[in-house]
Amino acid sequence: MYADAVLTLCLQIEANPQAIKQSSLRSITQGKDKSSFEDRVQKLLVEMFGEDNVSYQPKLKYITVTIDSEKAVVNLKSYEVQCQNDGLHQMITSAIKRLHIALTPVNIPTIAIT
Repeated sequence: MYADAVLTLCLQIEANPQAIKQSSLRSITQGKDKSSFEDRVQKLLVEMFGEDNVSYQPKLKYITVTIDSEKAVVNLKSYEVQCQNDGLHQMITSAIKRLHIALTPVNIPTIAIT
């Protein structure tokens, strides 16, 4: 049943490739989902470094991570990380990028059936 639907879809695409148009899905970091993404970044950093080492400043739009004497500041407007320690900087930047990739919807082409 599913195989028939997939086969039909593939044949329609092959027969009329101009009927395919990309749907533009908004990014997870825009609009109403932005605050949700900020909360998820905060939760991720708490899970990675512990609640005592992460402070969230929602009014100022940044998260501070303090490990030993090293301090990293995550700007929640641009998601840039400022840190003197390259290892900590790379770890936080990589975690935020992976979270964004995991939560960003996949663009699925829509097919106009004529």
